[in-house]
Amino acid sequence: MKSNWRNSLILVTMLAVLSALVTSCNKGDHAEHADTYTCPMHPTVISDKPGTCPVCGMALVKKARAGEEVEITEDLSKLLKSPNETVVASIKTIKGEYKSMRVTTEAQGIVTYDTRNIYTIPTRIGGRLEKVFLKYAFQQIRKGQKVAEIYSPELLTAQREFVFLLENDPSNESLIQSAKERLSLLGASESQINDLIKTKDPKNTFAIYSPYDGYIISETQQTPVAPMTAQSGSASSGGMSDGMGGTSSTPASSSQSSTGNATDPIIREGSYVTSGQTLFKVVNPSALRVELNIATTLAGKVKKGDKVMLDFGDQHGESGSIDFIQPFFNEGQEFQTVRVYTKNTELLHIGHLVKAILDNNSVEALWVPKEAVLDLGVEHVVFVKEKNVLKPKKVITGTRTDNQIEIRQGLSSSDEIAANAQYLVDSESFIKTNK
Repeated sequence: MKSNWRNSLILVTMLAVLSALVTSCNKGDHAEHADTYTCPMHPTVISDKPGTCPVCGMALVKKARAGEEVEITEDLSKLLKSPNETVVASIKTIKGEYKSMRVTTEAQGIVTYDTRNIYTIPTRIGGRLEKVFLKYAFQQIRKGQKVAEIYSPELLTAQREFVFLLENDPSNESLIQSAKERLSLLGASESQINDLIKTKDPKNTFAIYSPYDGYIISETQQTPVAPMTAQSGSASSGGMSDGMGGTSSTPASSSQSSTGNATDPIIREGSYVTSGQTLFKVVNPSALRVELNIATTLAGKVKKGDKVMLDFGDQHGESGSIDFIQPFFNEGQEFQTVRVYTKNTELLHIGHLVKAILDNNSVEALWVPKEAVLDLGVEHVVFVKEKNVLKPKKVITGTRTDNQIEIRQGLSSSDEIAANAQYLVDSESFIKTNK
């Protein structure tokens, strides 16, 4: 009887322990499979039910359970790469084409005066200007017009010596001729000398006349220069391009934009001058030329004798040819200057803006559509297809046309590239090429 009671007690104890173990396991399994929620911005905030973060107010998100991690496959890893490494898009791809295209270069220029027709009105004697009849820059002047009157002790002495010889030694022709030539060297004209012979009255002031027609410019006035513009070539298989636009202005350098104007001072009455000093500079507006700025990337394709179509606006245009290519660059200049001489100057004025198209030879190169090249400012990028993935690649471009771009380096004709690079990115900052 005692033995049965002991066995019963042991059995009850074992059942109780077994029940406790089962309950503990059930609780552990429930805790293991229970959902927990956390804040994306504050990982220390944990909750067993949905809600909002007490710190920032964001909605709590459910944490992944053990074993629920997504397996990263090879295909998925390509999709998860940063967009600055690869850009995946299902768009049309093309290949560059080696072909020969006739290139025409677009340029902007300006009408300026021919520096071979800039004249000076100097004074051959030193003295003081008693009167000056030219008051401002750009004032028109005619040949034979009186421009100033000068008082010169040297010229006054030469007149008195000439009159003395005429009155006291008229038979000494050689000495009289020498005195006459001296007056001529000092700036006296033939009519002034003849008047002195008749009146025998030396003048205290002597008139200075202009030997040229034109307009007065100040000493600081510089030759007008063409505006600094970004230029591009245009190409066609037949002839010249119809349009002449497509240029965007950029500011000129300070050394080229500091030209004189009508308010610049010219020499005034009462000024003292020395022998040989220039009084005025005269420009002949009937001798004009056109100066064009050619981008440095296109300078090698332009040569002397190339045909040029000039457009002066208002349906006024003419054809010409390049007469001179400037062999050097000025300080701060990013363009090469070429000169074209024009004959029809009646409708033109100095400073008139000109658009031009230069007809060059055919260029054989690798050409792609301009939409396939992405301009990042300091570099150009195309998207090359590699195993169904489009990757950015840096290229070096050359001549541009209305719808084609020359690829000089970085791409071969066998490479497949995106037909439109603009569709691949939302922002240029996403593009990162491999060095």
